[in-house]
Amino acid sequence: MRRRISVRSSPIHGKGVFATVTILSGELVCEYKGKRVPREAAMSGAPRDLAQPDHTFLFDIGDGHVIDGAVGGNSARWINHSCDPNCVPELDGQKIFIRARRKIDAGEELSIDYALVSDEKMSKALRERYACYCGARRCRGTMVAARGSR
Repeated sequence: MRRRISVRSSPIHGKGVFATVTILSGELVCEYKGKRVPREAAMSGAPRDLAQPDHTFLFDIGDGHVIDGAVGGNSARWINHSCDPNCVPELDGQKIFIRARRKIDAGEELSIDYALVSDEKMSKALRERYACYCGARRCRGTMVAARGSR
């Protein structure tokens, strides 16, 4: 069976996940896999990458835990952010599934809106710290969630 997605270099950031076949709107793309850990423990640990301390593979599942894609994860951890994503994450119990938001052509990079939240007050420094390079026509310039989107 042919793999539906592959990881390779991304024009958005570092590595990215790309469709190898056409994926139809509403189709399940993959599960975001990794180790389930308490959010506080994950956030208080030392950064894995000192050059990019905010670069993590943590996916908040909303119950005080995150899925750490860097530990036992799969290719889904390389899905980049976009302000106009072609995929959406779906929470199903304690699992996260990635579903196509629209038709995705073979060769197209997969993306989700990270909609990051921060305890810090929104500022120019925070926006720059989590700068977005998605290139979408209506890019908000940051991966931080727009007010009222969560």
